[in-house]
Amino acid sequence: MLDVTAADPDAFFASWQAARLTRSDLKSMGAAGLTQASLVWRHWLAFCTVHGVAWYEAQSADIARFCQAIGPRSSLKKTSPVTRRRYWRVLRDLYAHALARRLVAVNPAEGAQPPATERVPSLALSLPMWTALHEGLYEGFPGGDDFKARRNRLALLLMMRAALTVREIIGLTLDCAQICASLPEVSAGADPLYALRVRKAGGGHERVLPLDLETSRALHAWLEVRPVGLPALHPGSRLVVGDRIGRSIAPNGLYNICQAHLARCLVEKGLLAEQAPHATLDPGALAHMGPNTLRNTCIAGWFNAGVPLQEIQRRCGFKDASVMSRLGAHLVNSFPL
Repeated sequence: MLDVTAADPDAFFASWQAARLTRSDLKSMGAAGLTQASLVWRHWLAFCTVHGVAWYEAQSADIARFCQAIGPRSSLKKTSPVTRRRYWRVLRDLYAHALARRLVAVNPAEGAQPPATERVPSLALSLPMWTALHEGLYEGFPGGDDFKARRNRLALLLMMRAALTVREIIGLTLDCAQICASLPEVSAGADPLYALRVRKAGGGHERVLPLDLETSRALHAWLEVRPVGLPALHPGSRLVVGDRIGRSIAPNGLYNICQAHLARCLVEKGLLAEQAPHATLDPGALAHMGPNTLRNTCIAGWFNAGVPLQEIQRRCGFKDASVMSRLGAHLVNSFPL
C-alpha cells in the first residue's frame, strides 16, 4: 500500500534532490540543473492537476502527452526535440527515485521516451585550412605585435593548441599561469614553458595543462604588456582582459577574434568554395564557425596524432569521452565507442 504522506510532491522532490547530490556515479548537478529540475517538476505537477492524475499514479501515456504539450519560450519558435528530451530525462530520474523508494510500481517515463534527436557531427577544419590559420597567426597578423595582437594571438592559440572553451579562457586568472621551471627544456635565457591550471566552466575538477613552446611564447609576450594594476576594480585579476585598463573580455569578444581570424586566413589563402571550386567549405559555413570549431579541430588532431584517449579526456576535462564521437568524420581511425 502506498504511503500517501511519503508521496507529498514537495517532500518527494526534496528527498530526490538530496539523493541526487550524493550520486558520484552521475554527472554532478549544480544550482542551475537543480533549478531546471524544480521547474520541470512544477510543470509536471500542474499538468497532473489539470488532467486529474496523481503524480504517483501517472502512466507512460501521461508523460508522453506532457512532453508533447511542452510549449516554446517564444511564440515565434517551435519546441525543439532537445527540450522535450530534457524534460523527459528529469522525469525519468525523478521516477527512478520514486521506484527506489517504492512509491511507484514501475517508472512510467521508461515507456514514454521522445524520439531521439539527430546527432549533428561536430564541425572541424581540413588540414589546409588548419595550416592557413596557424600561418596567419604571424603572417600579416593585424596589429603585428601590439597589445591587442598579443592578446588575440594568445586567445587563438589557447583554442587551437590547448582546446580551451571561451568560458575557460575568460575564467583564467594570473595565478593560473605557472612557469614549469622543473622542465629540462627551460634553461637560463631560454623561452620559458608554462602550464595552466584550468577550472572547468560551471565547476568541476581543476586540471593542469602544460603548454607547448609556441603557446608559452605567446603567453609570455602577453604577460609583458598585460595591465597588472587596478586590483580593487578588477578582483580575480583575469589573465585575458579586454582593454588596457584591465576590463574583462566578453564571450562575444573572443568569438569576434576567432571569426575575424577565420575569415582573413581562409579568404587570403583562397579556401572558400567561391574562390576554389574544389574546396569543401561553402562561404555560408563561415558564419557557423567559431571557437568550438578551433577546439574540435585541435581535439581531432590530438586523436589522429595518437594521443591516448584518456589523456585527451583529461586535457579537455571530459567526464565522458564519448562526446568526441561527434568528431567521427574528422578522425583517421574510428572512435572506440
